[in-house]
Amino acid sequence: MKKFLFVLAFIFIAASFAFAAEQSVSHIGVLTYLGTSEQEFQNGLDDLRKAVAPLIPSDNNEVDEPDMLESFMISLVKTRRVVHFYDSLMAMQMALNSRKIYEIALPEPVGLYLVNNNHDFEILFSLNMTPSNIAFGFKRGNDKLQKEFNKAIDAMRADGTLNKLADKYIANFAADHEDVKFSNFKNAQTIKVAVTGDLPPIDYIAPDGKPTGYNTAILAEIGKRLKKNIRLISVDAGGRSAALASERADVVFWYRSTSGIKSKNKKVGNALGGVMKDSLDGVILSSPYYSWDTDLIIGR
Repeated sequence: MKKFLFVLAFIFIAASFAFAAEQSVSHIGVLTYLGTSEQEFQNGLDDLRKAVAPLIPSDNNEVDEPDMLESFMISLVKTRRVVHFYDSLMAMQMALNSRKIYEIALPEPVGLYLVNNNHDFEILFSLNMTPSNIAFGFKRGNDKLQKEFNKAIDAMRADGTLNKLADKYIANFAADHEDVKFSNFKNAQTIKVAVTGDLPPIDYIAPDGKPTGYNTAILAEIGKRLKKNIRLISVDAGGRSAALASERADVVFWYRSTSGIKSKNKKVGNALGGVMKDSLDGVILSSPYYSWDTDLIIGR
């Protein structure tokens, strides 16, 4: 009887390990999306996993030198990602350093900045299936200011200023760029703009706590064109809409939007596209002022 129980226990333990292997997971951090919940985002990622599974050869040797996107899809089928939202980049980095999570997902310019400035981090996968852009956010009803910003953004796009600033402060980012000077217009309206520092070098706050780089350069140019004064305030990425709702800020420097996943397979294309929503009903957005095609998965 004892021998039978021992064998039964052994079979149970072996089966448990086999089940765990089949259900292996990796915890991944994502900056909070304000227009969707963590659970909704998780459901979208699980749907992506199901949609991708039939497209992956059962024998991985059939994939001839897979690129980073194919490698991620293969990895996603093998290992379920469990999503954790973080309200700030710093909190997400701390979670990665302490092994509470093992990967973080970031826009390509932000991922490259992180890897170039921290040798403990490395690029694990490249996801060129999430074309995205960022825009200014305004409280619903503030259409006048939205239109003024749109006029300035459209003019800056037409005359090449957006590309020039992006090239200087993002593509060729240097922490020692000279300070950006803001115009000061006497008796003019002051616009309070919330910046986060959570998308460096797109939205960058220097170690001394001073916003600088692309976020200040583009805002200084808009202020000059509108002949209005700009006052910067700092919030976490997770507090962007709250800053607008409380009228602590008139404008938030960025909200992310995506046109969905590039894929010939509709199930793949719809899986995450429907849940990558970053703005709430009480927010209206400007014309986009910066775009990227690729997200990176970063690990240690």
